[in-house]
Amino acid sequence: MTQRYSDAEDAEDAEDIEGAEDIEGADRPEAPPPRPRPRDRRWARAAALVAIAGLLGSGLWLLRWSGAASTATPDTFWYARDALKYAGRSEADADRTAAKITCGAMARGHPRPPLTHAECLSYRTRLPREAPDRFQRIFTSRPGYPLLAAPFVRVMGATGLAAATAALGVACGVAVLVLALAIGFGPLRALLAEALFYLLPTGLWGSRMLAEAPMMLCLLAALTGTVLLLRGRAVAAASGLLACSLALLCVIKPANGVALGAALAAGAVVLLPFARSRRPFVAVSGIAAAVVAGNLWISSALRLPGVGETLQDTFTRHFRQPDVPDPWHRLADAARILWTGDIGPRLLDHPLIPAAFLLAAAGLFLRVGRDASWPLVAAGLTGGLVASMHPLVYEFDRLSVVVWIPVALGLAALAASRPAERPRRRNHAPSTPPTSPNRCPCQEIAGSLGTTPTSIVP
Repeated sequence: MTQRYSDAEDAEDAEDIEGAEDIEGADRPEAPPPRPRPRDRRWARAAALVAIAGLLGSGLWLLRWSGAASTATPDTFWYARDALKYAGRSEADADRTAAKITCGAMARGHPRPPLTHAECLSYRTRLPREAPDRFQRIFTSRPGYPLLAAPFVRVMGATGLAAATAALGVACGVAVLVLALAIGFGPLRALLAEALFYLLPTGLWGSRMLAEAPMMLCLLAALTGTVLLLRGRAVAAASGLLACSLALLCVIKPANGVALGAALAAGAVVLLPFARSRRPFVAVSGIAAAVVAGNLWISSALRLPGVGETLQDTFTRHFRQPDVPDPWHRLADAARILWTGDIGPRLLDHPLIPAAFLLAAAGLFLRVGRDASWPLVAAGLTGGLVASMHPLVYEFDRLSVVVWIPVALGLAALAASRPAERPRRRNHAPSTPPTSPNRCPCQEIAGSLGTTPTSIVP
């Protein structure tokens, strides 16, 4: 009986305690929501910086697109025609629409074409039936740009080629930003490099309906993979980026792809004895050489037009004259005349051009590490090489456009108050540092690239 009363009292006491706890819990404030993890915050800031780069690139691209120069050249017709055919148009419809795109863009630019709009449409529409097949195969053998533009053309029609060029041109600006961060730039200097990219001739040719925009995009991606690979960051992803970018570059413009691959392979081999770690240089040279060899093998197997065919196109006025017996001898003479008779005097008449190259070289070699500066210089030199292989003075600015990519990055490097620091190798999983409220809100994108850029205060 006593035990039964004791159990009842214990139950009443337990209920009193639970009731008191419920009352105290009702008065207690709710726990604050969990704060976002530093990793989530880093990716949010990375996305914000990419969005800023996209907005900046869109505005500057539109500025270059709306200039006085024509947004098309005669080559635009062949790219537009192939894009329309890949999008499912009939051959006759592709000829007519490509003629409208090309003639309309050329009529709005300066200088005005010698033909009237009606005459231009008639000439371009019948051109596929009159132009030599050897000349047309030069364009069909590099389908990269038309294939990239085909989805836009299929959805948007004739305006799709301009939309595809815009998307590729803005992507080039974002690629410049990513490359600058991989090199070691802070966010402000990376955005400055992007702005210089659009203000220099790269921005002009990146806004034309030609293959230059996707070509420069692939070249920038290949350089990013090279820099990350040389610095031992995200090795597997960097190797894949370098290989895929070079391969796609060979599909878009084979001359630029082979030249860049050969330059990277040769540069890595030359610098191999001076490298602290030889494995990254061996990887760069091996990947670049493999892509170049694969491109040459595929071209030979499919009997695609090569360098010899391009030279015959140059010296026979697009195969309208008989083939020349000595194209390489003629190339040497024409290239010498191009550089000594045209380009040399132009540089003397415009001293700001050589001054920009000298300042950019100083910025690259004094402010950027050697492992990041030599691939940029090698890529720039390929512009002069490609232009020398097609020695026509009116095509020089377009064919040599990649020489301005290291200039944009080198001039941006001079804006730093101190040299960019080479990212250190980490032998263990790093702990995520707390984010300072005074830090640039988008600087964390460098972490996603595996680099540690210096913080530059403007």
